[in-house]
Amino acid sequence: MKKTLQNLFTGVLVASSALVTAQPTLTGAGCNPVAGDNYTLATAGWFSEGTSGTNQTWNNGSLPSTGTSPEACVTVASTTNGASFPSANIGLQSGTTVSYFNNTASASQNYGYDASGTLIIYSNPEDLLHFPLSYNNTYTDNWAASFVSGGYTYHRKGTTAITADAYGTLTTPNGTYTNCMRIHMVQVYTDSVFIASPTVISYNNDEYIWYKNGIHSSLAYSYTMVANGSTSKNGGYLSSALSVNNIDNSNSILSVYPNPATSFINVQFNLNERKKTSVKIYNTLGAEMSTSTIEDVFAGINNYKIDVANLPEGIYFVQLILDNGSVQTQRFSVTR
Repeated sequence: MKKTLQNLFTGVLVASSALVTAQPTLTGAGCNPVAGDNYTLATAGWFSEGTSGTNQTWNNGSLPSTGTSPEACVTVASTTNGASFPSANIGLQSGTTVSYFNNTASASQNYGYDASGTLIIYSNPEDLLHFPLSYNNTYTDNWAASFVSGGYTYHRKGTTAITADAYGTLTTPNGTYTNCMRIHMVQVYTDSVFIASPTVISYNNDEYIWYKNGIHSSLAYSYTMVANGSTSKNGGYLSSALSVNNIDNSNSILSVYPNPATSFINVQFNLNERKKTSVKIYNTLGAEMSTSTIEDVFAGINNYKIDVANLPEGIYFVQLILDNGSVQTQRFSVTR
């Protein structure tokens, strides 16, 4: 997960075993989210970042979950105010906030936010990750943005310093990840506004973020934010993820056709034995669009027809859930 300054004055982002790991190098293809990716972050409160260096082991498997935040990667055109961010090529939606990025093979750049209708637009984008990124790589980027709140215009400018300061094995409540890279990010910025008199609000965000190639979100994060002298701390970790690039259908019992669809889809699945089955459809925001429980399944090939005529154009996921708990997922799209 990239760092997202989701409200007007504060920053909110968005994480072992004793294994010797190979030195990883983060790439754009390995880390950048694409439209259709869905994941959920669990907040856990602040936790220590641990030590830096090579072949580290960060055991955070007992972190609590104090809440969850589903996030979805969407096309810029599908968002309400996407036209205000013409240089962005991906949107990250979390609740009523959409963050806009331009993600390429060489960098992930922050172009701004739509925070419940308040547009924070970057005139000079913020470089978040450079690719390829290896251990001990470091860089600094200057950036600028502006927004209007309460009828007043705020001018934000800052500097972001990034250092890949460690790699190793990370454990969170969601599992153990080898060959992870830890990023140390320091953001120093100010908001300038004239309200009766010139006012400057200062911020300093000191954050550690863990990434792994092949997972299009941060694995964990922990930050300390000082905003105009007031300190806040928080942290969290990836609790679930569904990446359109990482759905392995090579052994799938599920197929969906036609794809793209216009008015209906056929959901076909092949079972070795009779099982009660549920079929769910989700959109790219993780919202459940429909669910059906199929009682009359049998061993062999089953076909189930679902009406999608009322679904808006876009990308969707079909999940086949068997009564033994196993899940199969297929991606499809609806066009008109």
